[in-house]
Amino acid sequence: MKRGILSFLVLCISLVTGLSADILLDEPPLKKGEILLFKDHAYPNSFYYISTEIRVASGPDNRPKVSFFKLKDQEVALSFFLTQGLTPEKLSRIRKDLAEESPETLLKGPVSFLKGNYFVFNRINGKFELWAEGKAPLFPNQEVVITKRLKEPLEPNIVAVFVMEYEGITQKINARLSVNWDEVYIQREMVEKTNWTAVEIKQSLAELKESGAILLEVTGDHGDLTQVWDITSKHLIHQMFEVQEITMNGSAALGAEFGVDAQNIIYTFRKEKKSGSYQVDFNRRFRDKRQIVLVSEIGDAIKEAIDQ
Repeated sequence: MKRGILSFLVLCISLVTGLSADILLDEPPLKKGEILLFKDHAYPNSFYYISTEIRVASGPDNRPKVSFFKLKDQEVALSFFLTQGLTPEKLSRIRKDLAEESPETLLKGPVSFLKGNYFVFNRINGKFELWAEGKAPLFPNQEVVITKRLKEPLEPNIVAVFVMEYEGITQKINARLSVNWDEVYIQREMVEKTNWTAVEIKQSLAELKESGAILLEVTGDHGDLTQVWDITSKHLIHQMFEVQEITMNGSAALGAEFGVDAQNIIYTFRKEKKSGSYQVDFNRRFRDKRQIVLVSEIGDAIKEAIDQ
């Protein structure tokens, strides 16, 4: 009995360890077919992956989980299950291909998502109609069911969008950030604005940096100084603004499909004003979050399932 409990605890620890893996955020992922490979920050030959494909889930008989019922008045009910992640067969094939290309490469497992939203659209004559939205599955091959009542004839040109958030570790930076709060507030008070977007804040901080109200001194060898500024400016944003996240809607997801920032976040100046000089030294790695937008056309798979 004790041996069984011990085995169970070892399994749980292994799962938690796998889920808490730290990927390196500052290097672009490698694309291998339908997956993106993210390097482990501590082991350069070890990788975690994200499958970029959203697909219609299959049942134990390998048939697509799609249901189609005719109702009255030329209405139909369409139901299908969506999932994201590699099938065991695809994962096995990818591991084999990687081993042949680079025997020292180790594929540890999937990147863990912190949260996510799904959006399902039907595209007709170039226009998108939002069919469904909700919380996206966070684990590989976890499923979500979509049900929609429609009028015949049925022409499902369906697009699935998953907007997912994950986290990892940045490069180690050595920098000093200095702020003249009095100058910052003098310049910002000239702008009568309550709510700010991420783009507006980025532009404003760049102007303050150019004016000398904000100084960034970088020491050491950093390949991309833009990344150093991004990391340090996030610290500054949380000093200056209250952050409120708004539930994403279908319009934001459509924007995400075409490369627009899909996060609906409102920034508001903190009520308490800071004064004098502020200085902070950065000499470490930072944990940060990133967002990825997955988009797949699933209409053909649904049509094929209906016609079977």
